[in-house]
Amino acid sequence: MNARHKLILAPMFFIFLSCVTGIIAGHWALLSPWIYFLGVCLAAIIFFILSKPDKFIFLSCLAAFGMTIFRMAGICTPDYSDQHVVRFCNGKSHRISGTINSLPKKYPNKTRYTINCSNIDTEPAVGKLILTVYHDYSKKSVRSLRYGEHIILTSKIRAIRNFSNPGGYDYEFRMRLKGITGSVYANFHNIIQTGGLDCSFVALTMRFLQRTRFRFSSTVAIASQSTDENPPDFFAKQARAVLTALVTGQKEMIHESTRDDFSKAGLSHILAVSGLHMSLVGFGFYSLFVYILNRQPSYVITGRAKKTAGFLTLLPLTIYAFFAGFSPSTQRALIMAAVFLTSFLIEKEKDPLNTLYFAACLILFIDPGALFSISFQLSFFCVFFIISGFIFLGKTLGLPENKWIKRICLTILTTVFAGIGATPLTAFYFNMFSMVQVGTNFVMIPVIGFLCLPLGLAGLVSITFWPGLAHLLLTLDIHILSYCLQVIHWVSGFDWTWARVVTPRPSEIIIYYALILCLGFAIMEKNKRAIYLTFLLIGAGIISTGQGMLKRFYPGKLVVHTLDVGQGNAAVIITPDGKILLIDAGGFGGRSSFDTGRYIVGPFLWKNWVYSLDAVLLTHPDSDHMNGLCFIFENFKVRQWIKNNGTSSSLVFKALMRMAEEKDIKIITPGPDPCRFSWGQVRINILGKDPHLGDNDNNNSLVTQLDFLSFSILFPGDIEKNREKELVHTKNFSLQSNILMAPHHGSCSSSSELFLDAVSPSDVIISCGYMNRHKFPCRMVLQRYRENRISIFRTDMMGAVTLKSDGLGYTVKTHRNN
Repeated sequence: MNARHKLILAPMFFIFLSCVTGIIAGHWALLSPWIYFLGVCLAAIIFFILSKPDKFIFLSCLAAFGMTIFRMAGICTPDYSDQHVVRFCNGKSHRISGTINSLPKKYPNKTRYTINCSNIDTEPAVGKLILTVYHDYSKKSVRSLRYGEHIILTSKIRAIRNFSNPGGYDYEFRMRLKGITGSVYANFHNIIQTGGLDCSFVALTMRFLQRTRFRFSSTVAIASQSTDENPPDFFAKQARAVLTALVTGQKEMIHESTRDDFSKAGLSHILAVSGLHMSLVGFGFYSLFVYILNRQPSYVITGRAKKTAGFLTLLPLTIYAFFAGFSPSTQRALIMAAVFLTSFLIEKEKDPLNTLYFAACLILFIDPGALFSISFQLSFFCVFFIISGFIFLGKTLGLPENKWIKRICLTILTTVFAGIGATPLTAFYFNMFSMVQVGTNFVMIPVIGFLCLPLGLAGLVSITFWPGLAHLLLTLDIHILSYCLQVIHWVSGFDWTWARVVTPRPSEIIIYYALILCLGFAIMEKNKRAIYLTFLLIGAGIISTGQGMLKRFYPGKLVVHTLDVGQGNAAVIITPDGKILLIDAGGFGGRSSFDTGRYIVGPFLWKNWVYSLDAVLLTHPDSDHMNGLCFIFENFKVRQWIKNNGTSSSLVFKALMRMAEEKDIKIITPGPDPCRFSWGQVRINILGKDPHLGDNDNNNSLVTQLDFLSFSILFPGDIEKNREKELVHTKNFSLQSNILMAPHHGSCSSSSELFLDAVSPSDVIISCGYMNRHKFPCRMVLQRYRENRISIFRTDMMGAVTLKSDGLGYTVKTHRNN
């Protein structure tokens, strides 16, 4: 880079760095933000006196740091008033009055909105809630609530809470960044539409966008019925959902298996509205405006047609950004497009890196919480590495002169550079690495990005003016997308095309990015210091990886993690020599689509560098113990599955049995005689129930005891008093244990005095959901524990419970500190 380029680049880079530092400091501030800010000011004054930097850059960085740290601290430590909705999250039903202030997010059996509260019961209220409206589209079409519409409903207000597990997704924090602190649920017929509408300019514009979205989705639905399959097959239905996502940004209707196929093929970025979409929209409207203005003699004579067209293009770009959901990736693309168009208008040199930093700073000034968004991080790093990669290429190898070869190289290299930037983040968030992303992007980006997407956008524009043409374009688009989805599904079906990876630690991600940048700089500038730093970073990466492997395979202690999976059970046992046993995996029944295996148990195992499971034990086939296991069986190597002799008619149980057969998982079914095996110094004793004894499914639970030298822990599943009485008199099976996993989540039907006397635990762990409908744990049971001087650890109040033992003593740590 020349000196001029460095001078242009440096200010925005350091301002961007100051924004990031301020946001992180505001998020993690243990003290008042003023203390941090004054400390930074003092350090900055000393730095200014010693080095005398440019005053403008210095003051801009200080201002950026100050603004972001105070804004972020205010978001992370809000001071709720007495009228805030958070005061009404008490488990009681309330009459809620408010206004819809978001576009609807439609799922297969529900629609979600954000509601701005005005009254709760008879009291004024402030704050935002998530409103989930359940419906059945197969029976009756339900009209969406409109933006700015006033409604009244009666519902319990549930506080936004996390599943509190080490390294788990902080949903509560993400919602707090949006100002949302609670959620309500209702059926559509229980909502009173008062007829009141917000008639402000913003509300009118958002309702227009909502109507346009609805018309487009309806036209796509009609077009999908025109496919060869009648009714449409799975791929035709998913083509409809993918087309809607490509054009409108609404990805909620895309099936989880289709999302997985895109991830395995390295094509997930296609589903996000970003630079490609904004470029096509901008190019289309710019060309249209140039064509119209060139027909005006005054613009032809003065030569202002192109500049005026560039200025006019900003309006449809902004409208489309809001239409597509205004995600961080869309914001970044819009700002960069606006900066480039402005540079074109004022005839200034365009600097892509400087523009990227400016876009990032503007987003972070407006919304500091965007820094923690997956969309922002992936978008920023991908674009940064694409721009940096081509700068590096221009200074080293260059590009071929042949036009077509050059275009092919640009397409391939763009994918490679974006992949380099996205790899650690996709590993961190999605634990996925695609082996074929270069090839699939080379084929699918031209087809989906430059054929299907323009067809969809053309269909969107022509819906109002020429509905017949829109129907024709969208029908053709769905046909093409359907074939594309079949190809993607076929490619992702091969095991060698993708791999699951463990979760890298933040330090390893920093080492990775620093190593790539140092290596590129060393090659480009032939700088010896950069070469030495490259070798130093390689050594740091090897040491960090070695420490992670040592902790995973030789922990030296027995570690038992009782995970917070809501109203269910899931426990991960790691033996001193690195063997892994999973007991249950949680799960939800009814209308809930939340997969505890996908979103809780699986990510927790990957964060602990677990690829395979030596054994999975299912105490009994109830949904709150079993439903999370499907994802585990699909994505982990399971050597043996230990289950009771019970069966279930549920689809999940049938899927588990099918996968066990397909993946050649050994199935062990313990009987009434204790089944014993050892992993080093850890002895595992499992007791099934005599099948001839009648009782309910809960009493058929497997009872498991782990012994490590003089320490023991008992997992009794959901057994009740009758089975407890039977266990007390069972020969060759000692119940006495230091730790007891509370039977049946602390139900009144369990934890009898006779059973507690036989186990004689010092501590009990209760795995249950916060304010669950069963009202577990039972007050009488809690009182019984206290009378027996048993310490109580609850996942609903304390989050995940982690126990470590050296075989003599043990320690217990909870994820929440209350």
